[in-house]
Amino acid sequence: MDLTSSLLKSEIQYVLVNRIYPDGEDYLLLDEEILEAAKILENERVLIFNHNNGATFETYVLKAGKGSQACFVCGPATRLVHAGDHINILSYARWVTGPAPTEYPLIIVPFKNQLPLQH
Repeated sequence: MDLTSSLLKSEIQYVLVNRIYPDGEDYLLLDEEILEAAKILENERVLIFNHNNGATFETYVLKAGKGSQACFVCGPATRLVHAGDHINILSYARWVTGPAPTEYPLIIVPFKNQLPLQH
């Protein structure tokens, strides 16, 4: 019998939420360049951690234009995040029992100039 484990595949840290759109579907719109760097696919399920209020939620991700630096949260999840908040975006993968590929997890900090000031 093969067992599987859920392992961290990618984490995009400290992304600034540019805009929120409360109406419509629930998804995260993110710069395609960042998605490619983190090896996250369009429509992939992601887990979001909000640094500003501690909220955690799951949604799926769609591509925004390359180099746009877009990070838009849409739909009901906008009750948990506001424009100007910093979030972490995590994706997981399942592996059959055995060693995980050594190239994972990928940790990306795409907008270092947007990091909050340290106190």
